Amino acid sequence: MDSTSTQPRLLVVDDVEDNRSLLRRRFTRLGYEVLEAADGAKALAMVSTYPFDLVLLDIMMPGIDGLEVLRRLREAHSEVSLPVIMVTAKSASEDVVEALLMGANDYISKPVDMEVAAVRVEMQLRRKFAEDASRAAHRELERTLAGLSEAVQQAEHRAAILPEAGADARGPLTGVLGAASVLTRVCDTPELKRMIASIENARSLLDRLILDSVRPGAMDRRERPAYRRIKVLLADSDVDRRTLARSVFADAGVPVEVVEMASGASAAETAIDRAFDLLLINIDMEDGLAAVKKLRRREAERTQRRRPILALSSESRTGPAALDAGADLHAVLPISTAGLLTALARALRRESEDLTAAA
Repeated sequence: MDSTSTQPRLLVVDDVEDNRSLLRRRFTRLGYEVLEAADGAKALAMVSTYPFDLVLLDIMMPGIDGLEVLRRLREAHSEVSLPVIMVTAKSASEDVVEALLMGANDYISKPVDMEVAAVRVEMQLRRKFAEDASRAAHRELERTLAGLSEAVQQAEHRAAILPEAGADARGPLTGVLGAASVLTRVCDTPELKRMIASIENARSLLDRLILDSVRPGAMDRRERPAYRRIKVLLADSDVDRRTLARSVFADAGVPVEVVEMASGASAAETAIDRAFDLLLINIDMEDGLAAVKKLRRREAERTQRRRPILALSSESRTGPAALDAGADLHAVLPISTAGLLTALARALRRESEDLTAAA
C-alpha cells in the first residue's frame, strides 16, 4: 500500500458488504482513495499500520462494535489528527450522543445521503489539513529558530575576534538578523520566545561590536545600522489574497518590498532578471506550475543562485507536483501568518548561509 498517495485516504468500516461497497464507489468517484474493513478488529489493525485521513465508522457491528473502535482510536489519535464520522441508523440517537461525547467528529444516518456525506467528509478534511499545515509551519519555525541561534552564535564569535572586518562582517549576518526580526511576530510559546530573546540579545551585541569597530564612540550615540530591504515576489491572480499577504509583510517588523504579479508568466519573466529573497507563486493559476519550472530551468541555464520558492494552492494533493516542479515549500491556502513569515525567515536564513559559505 502506497502511503505517499496524494488522494485523501478514507477507511470505511461496516460489517455489511453492500454498505461498504456503496460508500467506496461513491467516494472513489469524488477523488478519494477508499479502503474497507469488515469488522472492528480489522479496522484497528489497518489504522495502526497505515495512515488514514478520515474514518467512516458504523456503530452497530458484531464483535468489537463502532463505539469500542472509536474509544481505542481516540487513545492514539485526536479528533483533528484522525477525524471519525459515525454511520448509524436513524433510530440510534442515544448511540450517536455517546459517540459524540467519546470524540466522534460527526455522524451520518442510514440510508446514507451521499451529498450530505460528501460535504461532511470534506469539512472534516479541510479542518484536518489546515491543522496539519499549521503544525508543519510550527515545526519549520522551530527548526528555523534553532538554525538562527547557532548562526548568531557563530557570527557573534567571528565579529568579536575579527573587529578589523568592520561593516563587512554584517553582510553574512543580514539574513540571520532579518529572519529573527520576522519571527518575533509569530512566536507565541514560552520556549520559542526564549529562543527569540536570545537571538535579539545577540543581535544587539553584534550591532555594538560592529559599530565600535567602525566608528569609535558610535555606541554612545546609540545608533544602529539599518537592515537592507527584503524583496518578495508575489504571484497570484486573486487581488484579495495579494492584499492580505502584503498586509502580513507590512507587519513583519523589517522593511519588505513586495512586487505583485497577476500571472505565472509575468512572475517568471520578472524573477529571471531581478533579485528576490522569496518567491510566492500560486500554482492554482493556469500557468503557476509552468512558471516554477521555467524559473528553475533558466536558473540552471544561467548558473544563477537558486531562489527560494513557496508554492501556494487550495489543496494539499497538489504539493508533490509543486515540489517536483522545483518549489522548496508548499502551503495550503489560506496560509497562516506564521506559515508566511516562517517561509520568509527560512529564505533569509538560507541566504545568510550561502553568503557565509562564499565569504
